[in-house]
Amino acid sequence: MRVVLVTLLAALLFAAPAAAEDRLDRAAKGLGAAPLYVHPELQFLIPERDQQLIVQHLREANVPFDVKIVALPSLESDESGGELDRALWAIDDRLFKGARLLVGVDQRGNFTLLQQRLDRDIDVPFEIEYGPPGEETPKTIVPRLRAVFQIAADAEERGYSYQRDRPTEPLDPLPEDRPDRESDEDSDDSAPAWLVLLGAGIGGLFAGSILWGFSLAYRATRSFSRA
Repeated sequence: MRVVLVTLLAALLFAAPAAAEDRLDRAAKGLGAAPLYVHPELQFLIPERDQQLIVQHLREANVPFDVKIVALPSLESDESGGELDRALWAIDDRLFKGARLLVGVDQRGNFTLLQQRLDRDIDVPFEIEYGPPGEETPKTIVPRLRAVFQIAADAEERGYSYQRDRPTEPLDPLPEDRPDRESDEDSDDSAPAWLVLLGAGIGGLFAGSILWGFSLAYRATRSFSRA
């Protein structure tokens, strides 16, 4: 029984990091077989019926290059560092190298577009990429994606495409990997508590001595005046 409990605990400890590392591989594998991949945690955001409509709209748009749509929640514990554009670059690294528009959908329903090896510039308006503010954004995912497909299909060849540079800055360490901050009490710049208390005690004694001295002098002065 004890062996079983230890084994279960070890599985739980390593399950989250392993899932974080493998989720981009699973997304790339899913996109290798279909143009749309929806992470299980975002099935509520893009249900099965909407997924069918998205694939249908993509086929009807007849885009002359590869288009992939991936819905992923933000997660800091993989190579994306919680940034969807990093996740898209990592997924593209796992796919065949061809002209591609990769569309990422986050848990808020916002889009991130990655144009790879394209000879045309796909200019998607802000209101389509991010949608209306508030709770209405997820409800507009399907029509907004359809608009992206139409814009991509109508984009003319120009011999270039505008693309943001690949993020190269190092990722911030995860909270569990960050060094513990020293508290104010343990900081090297602050005096020890015992020294503060000792100083306060000495200061109090000194102030009391001065007041006692003034009191004696005042009594002596009054006694001298009466005499």
